[in-house]
Amino acid sequence: MRGTKQGRSPSELFRYLSAKWPKAFNPKAPRPLKIGIHHDIRALDGDLSDDELSTAMRAYTKIGNYLSKLRAGAVRVDLNGKPAGEVSEADAAAANALMHIRNLRRRAAQTPPKGDAESQSKPEPKQALTLKTKIAAGRSTGVVVETKRRRSFQKPTA
Repeated sequence: MRGTKQGRSPSELFRYLSAKWPKAFNPKAPRPLKIGIHHDIRALDGDLSDDELSTAMRAYTKIGNYLSKLRAGAVRVDLNGKPAGEVSEADAAAANALMHIRNLRRRAAQTPPKGDAESQSKPEPKQALTLKTKIAAGRSTGVVVETKRRRSFQKPTA
């Protein structure tokens, strides 16, 4: 088993929870969980640390399949798979908004930026852009090199 500082990965925590409570935790076919189910888990299980339980619950409830099941009026389940409330309109709207944001981000990552093909192929270095700007402005194309001069101080001799 790993040290307490490193902790377990979310996939390990999913396997643990689904082995212990298969009627409530199934990452392949998730069902909306009871509000406050983490308190029930804490009361029944001392093997998970608070951080691990928090990580597991946060990761499980952010899975796309789980969010898609959060529809207004859907039945929430407890650890035994028995009905324990319904999904509210607010919870359904929050899940829908989160999924919408994910879809927008995924589309933005897949879509190349607009512009001509030359600018997409390789960005030009800043020096080349500055030189082109000077040429376009009608300035000379000579290279100007600036150097810093060091001042040397001599101690006065007494």
